[in-house]
Amino acid sequence: MDLTQLRVVALGHSSAGKSSYLAAMYTHLSGGRKGFRLITADQALGDQLTTAGKLLGRGVYPPPSSRRTELSAGLRYGRGEVLGFDWTDYRGGALTSSAADDPETAQLLQRLAHADAVVVFADTQRLAADPESHAEVRRTVVLLHRAVDEQPTPLPVVLVYTKADLVTDPADWARARAAAAPLEELLDSGGRVRGLAVAVSCGPAQRGVAVPVLWCLSTLLTHRAQEVARSLESSRDLVKDLRKEANGIESLVSWFKGVESAAKRLKYWEEVVREEKAESARLGRPARRLAKLLDRERRGTAPPAGAPAPTAAR
Repeated sequence: MDLTQLRVVALGHSSAGKSSYLAAMYTHLSGGRKGFRLITADQALGDQLTTAGKLLGRGVYPPPSSRRTELSAGLRYGRGEVLGFDWTDYRGGALTSSAADDPETAQLLQRLAHADAVVVFADTQRLAADPESHAEVRRTVVLLHRAVDEQPTPLPVVLVYTKADLVTDPADWARARAAAAPLEELLDSGGRVRGLAVAVSCGPAQRGVAVPVLWCLSTLLTHRAQEVARSLESSRDLVKDLRKEANGIESLVSWFKGVESAAKRLKYWEEVVREEKAESARLGRPARRLAKLLDRERRGTAPPAGAPAPTAAR
């Protein structure tokens, strides 16, 4: 897993709010949060997203997009970039077309198989009112199972309930979450999935717009930092053992036998320890601070449980 080229795939049907989310998220994080700041080399796209994000603050929403959107961004901590990722937002039709007759659907399936994180957008209003959305949920779950099956490392998956501020009736929330139950079950399935459900509002009263991206990046950064820490501990133990072996007699015997001496192996592993120690130091502090920022941004974003759904809606 290359932390400088993480692949985040965004899924969601037309009008689910993916375009609004991307603009709100970029505007929120590009302004800086607790030492972290989102940047992009595509200045034109960055300016476009910022403009759209400011309009969202005034209640002006972008029209639904019929094309794929891609954003290459980096997350800086202080002066250094700790993470880089490509965000790919597929048009809603790519979820329902068959790979045989839609090249973009085929590309989506390929991208999912190599995704480092997946963000699923669900229109809360539509889930509560439109039975057709239930079939779309099932289709998305099938796609996600394919993605999970391909992953050798943890896969962060976020279910984003969009337009959360427009759903105020507890019964509507109950119907929406009942419709999305197959997705929530996947989030709780454990294994390689690291799941989260979050209620997001992108309009004038924004809420939770940073959480989906921060959850994905924090999960991946923490996993890598823990991997390095475990490897460093193992390497240090090996160095201790080699130091006991690396004496003059052992080295002389190794020279006669024509095998690598413990002294040479010790030198190699001491260098490994130095490199891993440096990487651990580089990743550890940002990982801890990013986890704290995520906790701060998550406050008040849990989807409401709602009242018990009517039997007909279950």
